[in-house]
Amino acid sequence: MIEVLGLLSLGFLVGLSGAIIPGPLLAFTVLDTSKKQKITAHRIIFGHVVWELGIILLIFVGFGNLLINNKWIVFLIGGVVLIFMGAMMMLGKRGEIRLKSSRFDSSFLGGIFYTAFNPSQPVWWATAGLALLVTGLEVLGIIGVILVTLGHWLSDFAYYLIVSFVIHRHEEFINPRQRQLTLILGTFLLVLGIYFLIASFGI
Repeated sequence: MIEVLGLLSLGFLVGLSGAIIPGPLLAFTVLDTSKKQKITAHRIIFGHVVWELGIILLIFVGFGNLLINNKWIVFLIGGVVLIFMGAMMMLGKRGEIRLKSSRFDSSFLGGIFYTAFNPSQPVWWATAGLALLVTGLEVLGIIGVILVTLGHWLSDFAYYLIVSFVIHRHEEFINPRQRQLTLILGTFLLVLGIYFLIASFGI
């Protein structure tokens, strides 16, 4: 029982340390909650979890080293996409984002998209995340892997639900300023994309 709680806590704390770092998923959560005027983080993080599950499976079948050795490609693609998305948010109306002529308005798909094109996310799982998974494996085998992963995802749900709740709770202050919020978050994504793009060239 102590080992179970210990692994869950380890996964939660390590996951929380990553969740609180501002990134594209946080920006999307703030904007999505504000735009829809309701708590949407649970749907967003469900999409986030689906994508991360795929990354974990890839790492376990031997793609971890491939991600690390070619992380410049991950940073390059992610940087370009974030720059594009940031620019579209800044130029769009009320934060509407269009992809292939259709409105990108699904919280679940947004969770997948903004996780997939966060360049630090697959690299994190191939390094720090892999160490977390190995720890779970050494302690309780596959059950340990499941426990640390669940702990990690619980931290994501907890943190982003709090963020979404706070944004929704103060919607009377935020909604009239939605355009300004979109510009701020769009600028943030643009700057983050430039940072990742520069990192891809090893500058």
